[in-house]
Amino acid sequence: MSRTVASQGPKSLRETIAEASFTTKLYWLLRIGVSIEFIGHGWAGLSRSRAWLPYYDLFGISSDAALNYLMYVTGAIDITVGLLILFWPARVLLLHTTVWGVFTALLRPTVGEGWWEFLERGGNYGMPLALLIMAGWGGWSLRRWLERVDEPAAISDRTLIAIHWAMRGGLALLLIGHGGFGAFEHKRYWYDFFAFFGIGPATVDSANLMVLVGGFEILLGLAILFKPWRPLLMFVLVWKLGTELLRPLVGQEWFQFVERDGDYVLPVALYISAAAYALARDRNSGRTEPLSPPTPASGAPA
Repeated sequence: MSRTVASQGPKSLRETIAEASFTTKLYWLLRIGVSIEFIGHGWAGLSRSRAWLPYYDLFGISSDAALNYLMYVTGAIDITVGLLILFWPARVLLLHTTVWGVFTALLRPTVGEGWWEFLERGGNYGMPLALLIMAGWGGWSLRRWLERVDEPAAISDRTLIAIHWAMRGGLALLLIGHGGFGAFEHKRYWYDFFAFFGIGPATVDSANLMVLVGGFEILLGLAILFKPWRPLLMFVLVWKLGTELLRPLVGQEWFQFVERDGDYVLPVALYISAAAYALARDRNSGRTEPLSPPTPASGAPA
């Protein structure tokens, strides 16, 4: 008796994600994350954020020139870079995002805003650095720097460990930096966050709530450096989503939430790569039997 087998339809996006390897998930998380980060930062430029004026002034650029011309240019470049990474992630773009992330973060203490500001942008340079490490160095070949970098077929143990520490360090720094805003700098806009929950300035000051919440975030960052347990990473994800969502909820621009997407991508990226990192670390230290190294795809890091 003949039997007709019904052909299966195309897989849903959920099924495709569930069946993807951790390498695929990690690559796309970082790639989309860096893209959104730069689109959000460019959005801030096109919105002519007045908080940027001291950075232009540092280079002798007047407020009028910055507001009327250069912020549009800076914003347009950032958005273009973000879109290019989404569609053509060349190594030169990943290098640019890493260097630009460090440079813009360093501008803040340079103009007197304090080093906590630099630390709080840890996701802005930790996330693109992790993607650049995953893509591999281009060496002296201009073609390799300009060519499209797709997901590597395999990642060596040393490369995975380096990716892990770029992500882990970035996440720890942004938590410590944000905690420093409350514990040491007593940022004025934090009063707005407490007011959202009906807590007035007098109560905030008398109960030292800024110090308590800021100190808690610093401890979270140190805990990530010490041991990024999976439950801890999920707690950090929920914590950062909630605390950063307070920005638009109290009247700040939405780009403040969007450009900090490293705060939300890095905990997830560390979570999904935790098991692979543990195996790579143990093999690299000789605690487990070494496996035959995978053969990287063309252009993948060795």
